[in-house]
Amino acid sequence: MHNVGESQIINVTRSVQNGVRWIRNVSEDLTDARDLAICISALVQAERNPYSPLIQRLTHLLARQQSPTGSWNEELWDTVWAAKALADSGHAPDSNELRSALRFLEATRDPITGAWYDEPFETMLVLDLLARLAPEMLVEYWEMPVRWLESLQRVDGAVIGIRYTGMAASLFFLLDRLGIGKGSELPKRALKFIRDDLQNKSIWTSEAWSNYYPLSALLDSGATPDDPVVTKAVEWFISSQDADGKWKHVSRVHDSAMAITALSRLLKIPLVNVSDPRNGILSVHKENGTIRVSFHGPTSGAIAPAERLKISSKIRDDLGRNQQVLLSSVVSQLDSRSPLASRGLSITESIQEELEKSGRYAYGHLIPARIQLLMESSLADHLRLDIDERLIDLPWELIHDGNEFVCLRYAIGRRLISDHDFTPPRPAARLARNAKVLIVSDTMDDLPAAKEEGKAVSKLLGDECGMKVDEFTSHELSKKEFLLSLKDYDIVHFAGHAFHEESSPDESYIAFADGEIQAFEIARFITNRAPTVVFLNACWSAEEMRNPESYSPMMRGLGRTFLYAGVGAFIGYLIPVPDNTATHFAISFYTSIAQGQTIGEAIRQARIASRNLKADRDLTCLSAVLYGDPSVRAIDVSP
Repeated sequence: MHNVGESQIINVTRSVQNGVRWIRNVSEDLTDARDLAICISALVQAERNPYSPLIQRLTHLLARQQSPTGSWNEELWDTVWAAKALADSGHAPDSNELRSALRFLEATRDPITGAWYDEPFETMLVLDLLARLAPEMLVEYWEMPVRWLESLQRVDGAVIGIRYTGMAASLFFLLDRLGIGKGSELPKRALKFIRDDLQNKSIWTSEAWSNYYPLSALLDSGATPDDPVVTKAVEWFISSQDADGKWKHVSRVHDSAMAITALSRLLKIPLVNVSDPRNGILSVHKENGTIRVSFHGPTSGAIAPAERLKISSKIRDDLGRNQQVLLSSVVSQLDSRSPLASRGLSITESIQEELEKSGRYAYGHLIPARIQLLMESSLADHLRLDIDERLIDLPWELIHDGNEFVCLRYAIGRRLISDHDFTPPRPAARLARNAKVLIVSDTMDDLPAAKEEGKAVSKLLGDECGMKVDEFTSHELSKKEFLLSLKDYDIVHFAGHAFHEESSPDESYIAFADGEIQAFEIARFITNRAPTVVFLNACWSAEEMRNPESYSPMMRGLGRTFLYAGVGAFIGYLIPVPDNTATHFAISFYTSIAQGQTIGEAIRQARIASRNLKADRDLTCLSAVLYGDPSVRAIDVSP
């Protein structure tokens, strides 16, 4: 905040935290489209994380309520709020949902007056949305409704009332930034009215949702939190909040969401939600030629429902090509001469379409219908895959439920079911200030991006989180020194070369300047004290056997070797990934870890961050695999 006392910063932060907590508590009961939409936008404003599990769950519920006309409830107000919420939560303007909504808004415009329903409130809502999502439409439609709104302003600067005045001022500031309607006197006169109206009273109206608009107009004009009028309004919002975190003057949801949205704009640092995970467990066992699948949600009772299914040998072979093979084959098949490209799709769109098809195909074959229904109705945000070791080659992370890949919908991690001996991991995370981190990058001195990654991770975890970090690059750490030091660290990050040996997985290795470290060597050095997290940010680092039943169970790749030796969580890749995206993935992962997020949620956020780069042929977000309980935290960030 700008030159505001520390006590006020704390009060605003605490108020927003309490309000967000209240919304989270009531979110399970939200069904009304407008309530869902306004809460989504408030949470995004407060946390600035549109991909949080809760926001994505609420967004999914909201999107399902859209009618074939593109509207929500055939109402302008509901449709505008819903479209804004979808945009806030990550939907692109050209998504089907938002395109349909814009068509509905276009169809409801009065061609004579240029307004919507001849209502200033609805007209301003629509114009604001068009300015944010479809400025090309706004250029075509703006003049008639904008001139009409200007005609409604009184001599004292008010536009009908204080709420409308705030809305109009904010809208005109937005239009001005787009180069539309420049030179209008409306916002200047409106701001004067907003300030004058608060001279002799504590607040403009008695309703939080209504007071949001004049306060937002002041902030949109560039007013800082130490502005006396802003300060007075903020003090009212804080003092009028109920003890349980809500505001209730007209509607508890609308008042609370609008208050949170307004106050959140004063925070320089977003809130970080590190609430307890809601765990779902999907267990998959191989039994006498069938697969037994069960699901236990976060609110389930003492009995976990299970279903058995049979998969033909052909389907098993098809799915069992392993997801790294699937990923690789999709990329290799989709070039500029492919039939998909001839349909007008870009390479990225073609890959996405093919992967979604493969994911839905796997979903239908691997998840029984009853279990599908349980998962789709579950409130779980973390999903632990308890997988029979003989089924690890199946494309679990790539399963697509028709709406999203399972690895993007949930914070997901695999836990192996095995009848072989292993070393249990350490049970508890260390405090950040006591945690020790080993970072090894660019060991062959040929990956400059990996070297920069090592420096960035070191700075993040060391300088910003207070962990004890030892960083080595190029020739600074030998093979022998690496193996001998593994037991001394809680987190090990390796950014370099890894190679999978298909004919003998236990001879897969990571490369050092003075030699290779093969999988079978590693366990000997960490059996007594293994790291909590090992992240091999290297190509092929998570690849195991492509046919689990063709090898001895003792022939383990790099990932399972670390796990059997007692590492709590192992992260690696199934296919080669671009250096810059791998670095982006790692930084996102450790940023979330440093905030106190679970390992699974940190991986999910990193997947989303790498997906949003939208680089052709880049499948980093889907090729990463976490072996370990996704609900565990790598470090304790308690003060």
